[in-house]
Amino acid sequence: MYLLALDESGTHNEAPVLLLAGLAVHEADVRPLERALHAVVAKHLGPLGLNPHTHEVHAKDLKTPTRGRPARAGYRATRPSEWLTVDASVRLAVLGDVYAALANFEPADPAYPLRLLGAVIDRSHKRYGPVKAAEAKAYDHVLHRFDEMLRRINKAASVEQRGLVLHDRRTEHERRIQDQAAVWQRSGARLDALIQVPVFTDSRASRVIQAADLVAYALWRHYQPTTDDAYSTALWPLVDTNDRDEMSGVIHVTPKFGACPCPPCTSRTS
Repeated sequence: MYLLALDESGTHNEAPVLLLAGLAVHEADVRPLERALHAVVAKHLGPLGLNPHTHEVHAKDLKTPTRGRPARAGYRATRPSEWLTVDASVRLAVLGDVYAALANFEPADPAYPLRLLGAVIDRSHKRYGPVKAAEAKAYDHVLHRFDEMLRRINKAASVEQRGLVLHDRRTEHERRIQDQAAVWQRSGARLDALIQVPVFTDSRASRVIQAADLVAYALWRHYQPTTDDAYSTALWPLVDTNDRDEMSGVIHVTPKFGACPCPPCTSRTS
């Protein structure tokens, strides 16, 4: 079985894109991947006398730890980040090393590799401008690409591989996403390899969910008006590819298709 851990970026109305991305990890590699990421945190925090188990790996928080905020109209109170007490040089070293751990991860069986999947929805599309429309389109693309990846793997697999989608807990969107996935399954949309609708869990309990945050952050920085490839370059080789060597695992829905220089677009047009 494969687990697909997902995270989102760009859910605020002013965002230029809405992005949904993450990692498909074979069940045999879930614990080794979590140990590899945890080892990075332990290496840097252990000498400081800090408990690595209490420190989540979230890219944005490693770059700029939040100071928290009190509750106010329409917003819940948030806690200060555990990374606030860690020097910036250490935080950036952790960030660079966890991306290296993802890029260099070796699966237990090469037939079941670590794969990156995602959808980037350009909000300049009139059809996908509203957040809910863009979010639905992103999930449509990613779930179908996960299903296609599993069906392609199963052509050569000795044991049929099924899929389960995990997402960081987001109470306000869970029911809508789960209901939409159930509709796709009932409508004959060929999500046959998925054994369940997306399951939501707390990222604090899973380094794999935290890895999805790293992927989403790296791609988010790439698709900003001022492209930043500091972390995405090392991840592009993980993108799932089809039989035509296209980077089919990531789709960029943009009116500029054909002229867009991003790796997934160019792989389809070259």
